[in-house]
Amino acid sequence: MPNPLTYTVFTDFDGTIAVNDIGDALFEQYGDIEICSQSFQEYRNGTINARECWKSGFASFPPVTRQEIREFALRQPVDVYFKIFAEFCEGHNIPVSVVSDGFDAYIDPVLEREMLGHLTRYTNILRFYGNGNVEPLFPHTDSTCTRCANCKRNHLLTRSGDDQVIVYIGDGISDRCPVQFADVVFAKDSLVSFCETHNITFHRFRDFSEVLKVFRSMVELGKHRKRRTAELARKEVFIGE
Repeated sequence: MPNPLTYTVFTDFDGTIAVNDIGDALFEQYGDIEICSQSFQEYRNGTINARECWKSGFASFPPVTRQEIREFALRQPVDVYFKIFAEFCEGHNIPVSVVSDGFDAYIDPVLEREMLGHLTRYTNILRFYGNGNVEPLFPHTDSTCTRCANCKRNHLLTRSGDDQVIVYIGDGISDRCPVQFADVVFAKDSLVSFCETHNITFHRFRDFSEVLKVFRSMVELGKHRKRRTAELARKEVFIGE
């Protein structure tokens, strides 16, 4: 007899947990505006991938320290309902993982400030050198899925089981890939139009109070169900490997 279905949650950080895109704000604060604007535009157009975009942006930074980035990050607000959502999941033994195409140097301090430093997270890494230079590192790339620097799809596929319903929460470009493999999708901002265009069933949200309202109902009413097209997409990836 198969095991009963449970949930596992993956959520984006910038613009989702964090009210604003802290990564974008970081480049606006420290980077060369002209270089960063051009790189971001090329990334949005698909001319370059995220790794190329981040490398170009960070190369334009003046000397900066980890502490300066930390202090910048700690001035950024988060969705005040996210902690309540995370605590609900913890109370129901539902794992929550943060998956971001952003960087540990600003994500870690923010989660720690919110007393959520225990959450599992998969991010890009920012290395700091004594001369003030910074170097972006990408430990979670994929050779065939190259659009993003941190392959969120792979985290969904390798860190979930057959008895788990995959929940994904996001808002932007780097979330377009993983929502195609998730059973339950919560979307806002530009991710909404992507889901509509690609016929991906989703729940629109403005903040985590709305995510919690819908998700609590699913959990408490026992509405555990996988999305057939997502199941097929996941199988196709494994068959192709």
